[in-house]
Amino acid sequence: MKFSTLLVAAALVAAPVPAFADGAKTGTHGGPRTDAGPYHAELVLQGNDVVLYVTDGADKPVDVTGAKAEATILANKQTQKVTLEPAGANALKGKAKLGESHDSVKVVTALTMPGQKPVQARFEVGHAGH
Repeated sequence: MKFSTLLVAAALVAAPVPAFADGAKTGTHGGPRTDAGPYHAELVLQGNDVVLYVTDGADKPVDVTGAKAEATILANKQTQKVTLEPAGANALKGKAKLGESHDSVKVVTALTMPGQKPVQARFEVGHAGH
């Protein structure tokens, strides 16, 4: 395993899930929700699909056309990076290799909206069986 991968994995394990500045901890799609710069981000894992929903401070959907995102996922003691592509409305989607069920998945997303600097969001998803 590369040193950089170990470093990312260590950061994911050690990183606390941030406190929510405002609003619910669960988003409208059932995933954990947190702040990502001026946005709210909700992460949903459905099988091997990784979906990031983006809303504004008033929880209104944000058009993600032209946005770029990447998710760094730590699951089953392995780290993987997944590119998330715009998937309509306010969703970005990608495919991960999550395998069988796991107790916990930690994810760090980097979201870059057109013409803006990247913002990060950290998530911890509990048991996710397949």
